[in-house]
Amino acid sequence: MMRILKVLGILLAVLVVAAAGTFAYASIQAKARLARTWPDVKGTEVPVPWPLTDAEVTALRESKQAEVTPDTATVDAAADPLAGVDLTAIAMERAVDRGHYLMTVRLGCAECHGPDLAGSLVADAQPVWTWYCPNISRGGLTKDFKSADWDRAVRHGVLPDGRSSTMPAGDYVGVSDRELSDIIAYARSLPPSDKVQPATAIGPLGKILIGFGVMPINTETIDHAKPHLVVPPEAAVTVEYGAHLASACVGCHRTTFNGGKIAQGPPDWPPARNLTPAGELAGWTEDDFMKTLRTGVRPSGEPLKSPMAEMAKSAKQMSDLELKAIFLFLKSLPPLPDGK
Repeated sequence: MMRILKVLGILLAVLVVAAAGTFAYASIQAKARLARTWPDVKGTEVPVPWPLTDAEVTALRESKQAEVTPDTATVDAAADPLAGVDLTAIAMERAVDRGHYLMTVRLGCAECHGPDLAGSLVADAQPVWTWYCPNISRGGLTKDFKSADWDRAVRHGVLPDGRSSTMPAGDYVGVSDRELSDIIAYARSLPPSDKVQPATAIGPLGKILIGFGVMPINTETIDHAKPHLVVPPEAAVTVEYGAHLASACVGCHRTTFNGGKIAQGPPDWPPARNLTPAGELAGWTEDDFMKTLRTGVRPSGEPLKSPMAEMAKSAKQMSDLELKAIFLFLKSLPPLPDGK
């Protein structure tokens, strides 16, 4: 009996040493990955606000011209009806409106950063991590940001000091230059907040997952040299526009849209559903798709679960045209087996 206990004690000691060594190795590797900097990611400068297009200026000129009546006509009939009109102010007003829609509905930025963009606790999922989103209002992290700094953060996942952020930037690689400009315009239009969010805390399991490459770091998965769209595709029920809108879904559903385990999510998140024609949507109609996103309930009667339940809160505010375009795009994908 004593011999068996001794052997068991030795085995236990070996396991403890092995576990400690494994954790130490994973911690070192995780620290190295998180400390990596991206000096070659410079970011793109974009104008804020995005200038009015020639078509918009022409429409404004025609609108102003139509307001001229015999009673208000000037002596100089050749005068430009836009003389004295602040086109930059009009461009800014339109940019802020578009940016508000992008951040609060289409891209879901306010879901994590809060409606005032002052940040929030996103997930308390120890022993993986406690994930906080920072204050990105004018009084927070972005206080001294130029537009290139916004680009590095949003579309590349790079912090001001050059390290990787916890931002799911892979979801926003498809954001066009004009949309990025609109996001900046809206964020700068909000009152500044001096709220300071705690730093994200990586737990012991999180260090193991990062250290062994199980939990992805978005910055490592992005092709930082790939050019971005200058302007978004025309808003229409087309595969192209649907693909643009659905690009914000790749963080969970993957670039192949066949879903699988959400590696960067809390342990209680279910796998992302397969959205290709071989998956759940195979038997859905366009109406089923739109109704599910508007009500948060699948055709089977099953309610959506996190994180999709939260996404549906924004999706219900999307237009019929947008939802139809996304559904058309998903139906055009090659059928793939469920992701693992």
